[in-house]
Amino acid sequence: MLTITEAQFKRFQTLIYDQCGIRLDDRKQLLLRTRLQRRLRQIQMDDVEKYLGIVTRPGGTEELQSLIDVVTTNETSFFRTQSHFEWFSKTFLPEIYEKRKTPGASRELRIWSAACSNGAEPYTLVFCLHDQRALIQDIKVKIIASDLCTGALNQARTATYPQRFVDAMTPTVRKQFFVELSLAPGVAATTPREYQVRPAFRDQIEWMYHNLMHPLDRPPMDCVFLRNVLIYFDDQSKQTVLTNVVNRIRPGGYLVVGPSEGIYGLENPLKKISTFLYQKIPRE
Repeated sequence: MLTITEAQFKRFQTLIYDQCGIRLDDRKQLLLRTRLQRRLRQIQMDDVEKYLGIVTRPGGTEELQSLIDVVTTNETSFFRTQSHFEWFSKTFLPEIYEKRKTPGASRELRIWSAACSNGAEPYTLVFCLHDQRALIQDIKVKIIASDLCTGALNQARTATYPQRFVDAMTPTVRKQFFVELSLAPGVAATTPREYQVRPAFRDQIEWMYHNLMHPLDRPPMDCVFLRNVLIYFDDQSKQTVLTNVVNRIRPGGYLVVGPSEGIYGLENPLKKISTFLYQKIPRE
């Protein structure tokens, strides 16, 4: 097992916090050691001190990004927390439909999946939009999906997932949105299959690298999904992230957070609708 001294762990904590605002808890030392060992094997290195020198030196940006990829958690699933997507389909989209019927109203709908991980969340939004396509047929929809982890974004762009990601879906839903990939020659038939999102749904998302500690350079959004993310930040970083995100929500737009991610105690112009839903207060 790779050895990391207490002093080295503290340096990794500071480096990661300065880079992306994520506070690596003292209890995560074993997690860091395990994941870092895997990375050092990939680059054929066994010296932690030398590695620290690489990621902290000028010009070490590429390996620093690899380190961020190593420590960030990027596991999610399709339709995770079903109630969020039921609200999106059955309440939010009908509301958008009614508002867009008003003379002079914008014919655009802008959605941001912030910290989108492997892409399961924004693809689920696309699936919901397809199911409610009668409500948005005359509306131009733009979906932005961003993440700090380049590895997660690469998987999201390929739209290819292990079988366990689609096991909970009905065969009808799975067939509607996914293609089952063929096994390579010589691979045992009992090997778990892989599934890829169909191109018609895959092509509706703009993927981008983005650090939530910085503002997003995009027009205001009607709805932002920021779920299971804020728990990784301390209060100061959380306030910065929330401010940056809320600034990209149009007045009257919505913020969807994780079920255990209340934003109480943080400055924001939001009205709480439910445990997971907030609305930006329209200007007077």
